[in-house]
Amino acid sequence: MKAPYAWLLAGCLATGGAHASCGAAFCSSSNDWLTLTQDVAAGWRAWMQAEYIKQDQLRRGTEKLSPGQVASHHEEVKTLNRNALFGLEFGFMPEWSASLVLPVSNREHLHIHHHHGTPIPETWQYDQIGDARVTLRYQPATRATGNTSWSVQGGLKLPTGRTDVRNADGDEAERSVQPGTGTTDLLLGGGIARRLDALPGTLFANLTLQAPLDENGGYRPGGRAGLQAGWLLPVQGRLDLILQGNVLHLMRDRGIHAEPEDSGRTEVALVPGLAYAWSRQVSVYGQLELPVYQRVNGIQLAHDYALSLGLSFVLD
Repeated sequence: MKAPYAWLLAGCLATGGAHASCGAAFCSSSNDWLTLTQDVAAGWRAWMQAEYIKQDQLRRGTEKLSPGQVASHHEEVKTLNRNALFGLEFGFMPEWSASLVLPVSNREHLHIHHHHGTPIPETWQYDQIGDARVTLRYQPATRATGNTSWSVQGGLKLPTGRTDVRNADGDEAERSVQPGTGTTDLLLGGGIARRLDALPGTLFANLTLQAPLDENGGYRPGGRAGLQAGWLLPVQGRLDLILQGNVLHLMRDRGIHAEPEDSGRTEVALVPGLAYAWSRQVSVYGQLELPVYQRVNGIQLAHDYALSLGLSFVLD
């Protein structure tokens, strides 16, 4: 694996997807595998990542539903997410680095409100800054076990995103669709990578946790845990293939403005991808998330696939 890949840091600590009844989504797939195979280096790195997630599949438990099978006060139709993540990381000691990630979300949401038997479409569309993340990462510079490297990280998700976005009619979007949660969340993670003599490339595994520390306006998002494992395989020259499997578990939202009966889920996904070192200063990557198992609480919107593309710069 080429050195620049180690700095293509992900903007989130776990995979995303349908979160709460309207299927709010952020961070399609975790790229923490990119931090596990190189030591921390001094200086600045900047990166950006674009994500596309279209959630238009109704689910109840593990079952797919058609709109006619749902009888409720409002009927979820679609949530379209086009996200951008902007990040900076600074290696300030041989084994320590600090990072800041700022997300920007372009989101379109549609549901149908049934008012005394009359279907009324309600839509929201916005471009807004989301909740920023600040983290510290520790990765030993000396690999005592030879082909094995490991790292741990911790930090906070900050309540920088709005929680009161309204549509043209003045109706406030549900809390699960808002660009921010309004809460401060604890972020923890750790991973390991190992090069095996019997196989080319590197095997890796990573565990991430996120837990809200408070409540905001009668809303407390559910905590989440994510496990990523896979194989980084050299293909040719500067090109690497990433074969990854992800498991995500989201707990139910809480509070008087939450929808606990229609929030929380478990997902298993395959995430193939490619990474290419364009030069010593620039690297690019792309990933495709393909859910193979989805189980939701209540009725929620789910997605059939998610796409992410990233670009990293070394700032000399």
